[in-house]
Formats: sequence, C-alpha cells, structure tokens
Amino acid sequence: MKMSEVLLIKLDTNGFERFYNRKMQECGCTVLPISDFRREKYGLSVLRPLQLRQLTPRYLAQYRLIVLFEEPALFLYLKKRIDPSRTRLVLWNWNITNRTWLRGNAPLRRRCENWTFDAVDAKKFGWKLNEQFYFAPEALPVRENADGKAGLTAFSACVDKGRYPMMKEMREALRRQGVATDFCLVSEPLRRYAAEDAAWIKTKGLPYEEFLQHTIQSDIVVEVVQSRQVGITVRALEAMFYHKKLITNNAAIRKTPLYHPCNVLIWEPGAQEKLPAFLQAAYQPLPEAAEKRYTFAAWLDNFLQPGAAD
Repeated sequence: MKMSEVLLIKLDTNGFERFYNRKMQECGCTVLPISDFRREKYGLSVLRPLQLRQLTPRYLAQYRLIVLFEEPALFLYLKKRIDPSRTRLVLWNWNITNRTWLRGNAPLRRRCENWTFDAVDAKKFGWKLNEQFYFAPEALPVRENADGKAGLTAFSACVDKGRYPMMKEMREALRRQGVATDFCLVSEPLRRYAAEDAAWIKTKGLPYEEFLQHTIQSDIVVEVVQSRQVGITVRALEAMFYHKKLITNNAAIRKTPLYHPCNVLIWEPGAQEKLPAFLQAAYQPLPEAAEKRYTFAAWLDNFLQPGAAD
C-alpha cells in the first residue's frame, strides 16, 4: 500500500495531536482535522453538513485505507460513501474507555469497525487489536551523563486522574537514590495535594514540543497508567525510540518486545528494592524488529492483514 492511498482524520487541537499529524503528512498520507467536519455543542459532537460535502464518494475512492480517530458519528457518515471492496474504513480508539464514553457513544460504536491498542477493551467489546505507534527520530540526540552512574534525571508529566499517590511514591524513591526528578503533575480542581509537592504540581501541562525536549534531556521516563490499562502507551514508545529507561506500573509491558530488565522497571511490590541495581545497569538497545513493530508503517499494515476484516 502506498502512503498516498491513506487518509487519516483526527484531532489537531493541541501540540501532541499536531505533532502526529505533521509526522503522518511527512510520510505522504493525507491528514484532515476532525474539527473541519464536527463541532462541540452542549457537550455533544455535532457534524457540520456543509463541510461534509467535500467527502464525496469520488474523493474517498482514491484511498485504500481510511482511519478515523474516535468519532463514530463521522464513521457512519463515511461508511455510506465508500465502496468496501475498494476502501477499508476503520475507527481507531486511541484512549481506553470510560463511563462518559459508555453513556454517550456505545450505541454508535457498535455499528463501526472498532480497533484499539488495549487488550482489555478489545476483549470486553469484541474490538480488533493493533499496536500503539510512534515515529523514530532520524538520529538519537546526545545526552550528557547518560552512562547510568551519575547525573541521572527522571522525567514524568501527566494529568492526575488518580496518579498522584503513585507518582509521589516513585519520585521520593528516585530522589533517595540521588536521581534528579523532573516531574509535572497537572492537578485536578477538587483534589488536595501536600504542600511540599507544590513545586511539581501544576495547573496545566507542557506543550508537546517542550515535553519532547524534557524526554530527550532525561535518562529515565516515568509513567503511571490508569488502573485497568494494559495497552502500550505513547510514553513507553518515546522511551524506546529515544533509548531511555522506563519505570512504569504497566505490568503487561513484560510480555512485549519492549521489555528488557535493564531498560524497564515495573513498579510493583518489591520494585523499590530493585531500583538501585536498575539505575546502575547500562541501557540495552533493542533488536531492530522490536522498534519496527511500533512504527507508523507497521500500524497501517496491520489494518490490512489477511483476516483483519473478519
């Protein structure tokens, strides 16, 4: 499949989304922002009839694969305007489900071809499973004091969503080992935080370009996934592609090609005792095949594999 035969429709509302859109366009795909075709009204997603007119059957027929990100109403509109023998249309669920989704979108999504990166959601809803994906840098940036012995920095940035107690625990454990902690937790309005944590509790997150620079200048990426998530996150892929160590509470990563005990510490009972040896161990580059599995090209190909349409 040629990249010019791929159409992607997704958000462009923040730096992270725009980073992905730019990278996908650089690969030769067509990327259209969802905001061109919908707007939010009273908390609901409403399609924009005039703008939708450009998505004619003739226009859509030039694409072999159309991937729509998390917009079931638009999926059903497109479904009526494609020839399924010529064009594959899939709905990519880039986030794990929550109660808001269950109330508002479940009836629509049952009429879509749903794909997800999370095995729990795939099993629960009968969806198809694909890998998360990222874009490998052209060259690895040079990081000073990255020999695993001195001057280590651990970076973490995310919205709270119940992550605060574990992030605090991780941060304190790292600091006891002499690791500099570059942490940013975006607070929730009604949540109470300890006064001593005011320096790293923020009211808003980092723009993605700045976030990426913090990742590049760190030695260790720290992530806390939500309690039931097992899918590999973009954070984990950033760590892999930039050759950073990873500390995560996602135990499912142990069964993936990303895992190497020198590179990944799973935050579970006994992890703090393993932390000193983990910090001293040298990073072990992964096989090329492991990185290729999580590339944009591999992600697209998985939608078109034999049996994927069943």
